[in-house]
Amino acid sequence: MIALTAAELALLKVVRLSDEDHGGLDGEELTDEEYEPMKRLCDLGLVEAIGEYGEAPDGEEDERDMGAREVVYRITAKGVLALAESGP
Repeated sequence: MIALTAAELALLKVVRLSDEDHGGLDGEELTDEEYEPMKRLCDLGLVEAIGEYGEAPDGEEDERDMGAREVVYRITAKGVLALAESGP
């Protein structure tokens, strides 16, 4: 069992709910205090950060070249297991 802080556990729950509700937690939704806990959750393999390029009428390549990139955090199977082991 992975030992998580209260902040990490709470954030993991938010990621799971966001994942189930609308496909993940948008990186822009993180507060400054949540960046370090999220980094640790990603390092532990409990959450994955998925980069997405927005859609442009003339193609995604233009946005990628301009650096328009969005990150969505999604829970992994390991993260679901960690939540189950943490209790209610």
